[in-house]
Parts: sequence; structure tokens; C-alpha cells
Amino acid sequence: MRGKVRKCVSFGNTSRKMFDYMPIAALVDDTIFCTHGGLSPSIHTIDQIRVLERLQEIPHEGPITDLMWSDPDVRGEGFKTSTRGAGLAR
Repeated sequence: MRGKVRKCVSFGNTSRKMFDYMPIAALVDDTIFCTHGGLSPSIHTIDQIRVLERLQEIPHEGPITDLMWSDPDVRGEGFKTSTRGAGLAR
């Protein structure tokens, strides 16, 4: 049983690390901006996203975190802390 548990833990760690290599955002047909989460108040151009160091775990705060975990909010204006504790709401 111990060997199976080690293999499961190893597979879990490897599969989580795989996400560190996935793109943070995409520009489709030079028209449609796609991101996992939302926008960031510190990013104003696509070029600023292109220079972000993606090969890392998602940090606790900053533009990468915002792009991954921010929540769109049509009721408010500007950025505010997300109720989920990660990213921002806009």
C-alpha cells in the first residue's frame, strides 16, 4: 500500500506542476482577449502580459494572480478585493 500512496502523491505533485507551464491568457484572432480569471489594475497592454514570467506557481498577489483569479463584477466600478481571497473583483 505504501508504494501506491507514494506514486499517487508523486503523480499529484507532477500534475500540479504541469499547470505552471500553461498560458495565462490568449489573444484570439487579434480581437478576443481570453484569460482564466479577469483583469488586473497593473496591466494596461497585452505586451505587459507577454513579459510576465509564467513558469512559476501562481503567486499570492500581483498581476499573474489577478489574471488567474479575479472575478468580473458588473455591479461595481473599479477594482476591489475578491470575497474568495484571491485576485480582485471588478
